[in-house]
Amino acid sequence: MRRTRRHLELAAIISAITLVATACGDGEEGAVTTTQAAVDETPSDGVEGRLVIGTLAPVTGDLAFLGPPEVAGARLAVADINAAGGVLGADVVLHEGDSGDTNQDIANPEVDRLLALEVDAIIGAASSAVSKLVIDKITGNNVIHFSPANTSPDFTTYDDNGLYFRTAPSDLLQGKVLADLVASEGNEIAGVIFRQESYGQGLADSFRDNFESLGGAVDPFIAYAPGTDNFDAEVDQLAGANPDAIVVIGFQESATILVTMHERGVGATSATNVYGVDGNIGGIGSELSDPSIISGMRGTEPSVNLTAITDFTDRLDGAYEGGLDGVFAYGAETYDAIVILALAALVAGSDNPVDIGAQINDVTRGGTKCTSFTECKDIIEGGGDPDYDGVGGPYEFVDAGEPAAASFRIATYSGGDRPDSALDEYVFAGG
Repeated sequence: MRRTRRHLELAAIISAITLVATACGDGEEGAVTTTQAAVDETPSDGVEGRLVIGTLAPVTGDLAFLGPPEVAGARLAVADINAAGGVLGADVVLHEGDSGDTNQDIANPEVDRLLALEVDAIIGAASSAVSKLVIDKITGNNVIHFSPANTSPDFTTYDDNGLYFRTAPSDLLQGKVLADLVASEGNEIAGVIFRQESYGQGLADSFRDNFESLGGAVDPFIAYAPGTDNFDAEVDQLAGANPDAIVVIGFQESATILVTMHERGVGATSATNVYGVDGNIGGIGSELSDPSIISGMRGTEPSVNLTAITDFTDRLDGAYEGGLDGVFAYGAETYDAIVILALAALVAGSDNPVDIGAQINDVTRGGTKCTSFTECKDIIEGGGDPDYDGVGGPYEFVDAGEPAAASFRIATYSGGDRPDSALDEYVFAGG
């Protein structure tokens, strides 16, 4: 047994994904492919001195459009780290898993499987509500829980044994950016319809507080339960209130809301301005049989300026079978989370999660600036203190283990099934 940890029983043979990475000349990383390998309940990779990482990406469920870029980000990061010599003299091992959503019990058994494989860290989930289901199990087993996409403000003060981190910013920041956007476009009254769970409630509250502080009014403010599939009553309430703008805070079900809004005459092509958020704005058009009904819809999502990192997004696209179809949300944040973990392990000189967790915040702040694993590794091996500025930006983690500031994309639909990248705007918000 490589460290003291409560091990969980597995009842069957598990299928795990292992990473095969090939490096090419001049330090450039090569092709990334995946193969399926049978793994039984004996953790074959769980040896002292090897960094083992599991993922909980939304391969299925109502955030499945975010799964491919997160999977690709994890694969690419591990390939780059291993091409640079790995961590503690050994290759990093990656075990992929599916988070599903709150409508199905996928995340808990996946966490059990990953813990039995003696992972040092679990990357995910994308959904704040799903992370809430498993955070106690992960951190209670002295394993790092590191999300690239959780934005609920609740995690800032969560009792996590100092082992929860995120590269995504709190929705206290996104709520401000969204309120600034809605107010700047002349809207005085905004209706809000939101998914009533930790993500939706937190972002809705943040938007309302910030919009009202700018002199706006929020009416109506409508919550719906996850799993709702008919929104006639909610949209009738929105239509009856006749606000200047409607903010839709949800996941895949936003497609049904938007279709019903269009049918009631309060959709994006009417006189009402419609806004989305990171849970829907990046991929909701592809869920509609006629995406032209949301032409003009705008929305916010934490995101690096993609036009500035095309070399990275091209490589990210190649790390996922069939490509990413233009959806890169949280791919950079996933990549950076794994690089940060690896750097913290190098500083700690250990693969023990508690030791790694104690170093994570500091490798993102206060030292010598570096922008790649290789560059930061050289600083560490030279006795220096790295300050990693990742693909997703300069994180500058606060003590709570989250970014002090972040870049946000303002995306706009112009008739197609994806936001029109020619219309993208980016803003930077500080905490």
